[in-house]
Amino acid sequence: MSGQIKEKKDAPILEYTVLAAVVIVSLLFIFQLKTRDVDFSRSVFSGLVNGRLGIEKHIDWESLQGVGVNAGATYSKFTKETERSGYKRAFIQNFSIGFRRSGGDLKSFVNWRIYSKENAQTIVATDYRGRNKTLLLTFTGAGKKKLTSLQWK
Repeated sequence: MSGQIKEKKDAPILEYTVLAAVVIVSLLFIFQLKTRDVDFSRSVFSGLVNGRLGIEKHIDWESLQGVGVNAGATYSKFTKETERSGYKRAFIQNFSIGFRRSGGDLKSFVNWRIYSKENAQTIVATDYRGRNKTLLLTFTGAGKKKLTSLQWK
C-alpha cells in the first residue's frame, strides 16, 4: 500500500518537471529567434558600412528606402542586369564611403533590439551613441529576410 502512495506523490513532481522543461525550452527558442534577427540585421548593416559587396543578396533592391532616399525607385529604372549590378555595387561602396566620411563608427551603434515584429516584417533598432539618434532597419520576408529600409528615428 505504501508503494502506491509514493507513486501518487511522485507523479505530480514528474509532471511539473516536464512542464517546466517545456516552458524553458520554449523561452530559449523565442529568445534565440530574437537574437537571430538582431544578429542578422547587425551583419547586414556591418556589410554595408564595410562595403562588402556580398551583402547585396540580403537587400530588397526594388523596395529599398535609405535614409530619405528611395533607392528602390532608382534601381527599378534600370532594365539591364549589368546596370542593376552596377547600381548595387555603387550603392554599397558609396554607403560605406559616406559612412566613413561623416565620421561614422560601427562600434557607436549600441543597444541592438527588436523594435517591432508583425507578420513578415521585422524592425530592428539600434541607438547611435553620442548622437542621440536611433536607426531603424526594416526587414521583410518569411525565412529569407531582406533589408527594405534604413531610417533615423
